[in-house]
Amino acid sequence: MTLPTPSLPLPLTTIRQLDSLKLTHLSDVIPSVPWLECYDEKENKHQVDSLALPDVHKNALMDLVTNHLSCPKFIAVDSLSKNSPTSPVITFSAQLDNLLVGGVVPGEILEILGEPNSGTSQLCQQLAVDCSIPIVFGGRNCRALIIDCNGDICESRLLQIAKGAFDHLSHIARNEAERNAVLELTVDKMLGMVDTARCTDYTQLLALIHFLSKDCQYGMILIDTIATHFRHEFDDMRQRTNLLASLSNQLHSLCMCYRTSLVLVNQVRMTGEGSVVPCLGESWSHTAHRRLLLSKLTSDTYSATIMKGEKSGQTAKFRVSSRGIRDCNPA
Repeated sequence: MTLPTPSLPLPLTTIRQLDSLKLTHLSDVIPSVPWLECYDEKENKHQVDSLALPDVHKNALMDLVTNHLSCPKFIAVDSLSKNSPTSPVITFSAQLDNLLVGGVVPGEILEILGEPNSGTSQLCQQLAVDCSIPIVFGGRNCRALIIDCNGDICESRLLQIAKGAFDHLSHIARNEAERNAVLELTVDKMLGMVDTARCTDYTQLLALIHFLSKDCQYGMILIDTIATHFRHEFDDMRQRTNLLASLSNQLHSLCMCYRTSLVLVNQVRMTGEGSVVPCLGESWSHTAHRRLLLSKLTSDTYSATIMKGEKSGQTAKFRVSSRGIRDCNPA
């Protein structure tokens, strides 16, 4: 197994302990997994016991094997079938897609940061609609779920974006396969592949994620905004930290089990040194594989900066038009 340890459904404290020991992949920790003929439970226990870890982290590793890796669906994680999704979901802005190295890929968690009116919800809705792009156009042709925690998702806006995407695909169709795909596609069909769920408190959000972790039919799940119900609803910060750690583990499990892309919109705060950081604390900041910071420049122009991941520190500009996310007009 070559799965990186940060992608495993383990407590964040355990992942940090493994990282400190330079144990970066599952194969460094667990010699064999339950679905292989060479599986040896005693060998696994002996290997874990030999690690220089506190008992609580050893127990977490053994629980990972018995309660998670024993599930047959993990077979597809180690050796993806030919039918597994590999195409990234694009944004319809070439500059932004280039910054994201092609788009949002299967099995990753992308965190989008931004102040109010910075374009985060617009980008979320664009990505959700773009999940329906047919494979012949390089799309993923999958369902998307938007979990709306703020009440900002607008059906009429989704309709505008879907119309813009459909018109663009109709315009660029060149060969017979692409033209046939457009004939089979409609705006209503594109919208029918985008589901929305309104969560008005953190218990609804946690319950929905728990349900999805058992059976997920979506290629992309977008949460706007993840911090809404966790910033002000808690008097006991220890409880909040524990719930966020559990949520983070479930989100990683979703990615690993189903190759689902997760897009998490988060709010920002300023540090004493004047730096912009994501809300929800230091532990939560390790959840995302990549982090994107959006800022508003003019009435319809925005900037995006990679804060974590490949191309860190690089910036691209994009435009929010009536048809959705697009490249900025050339000067």
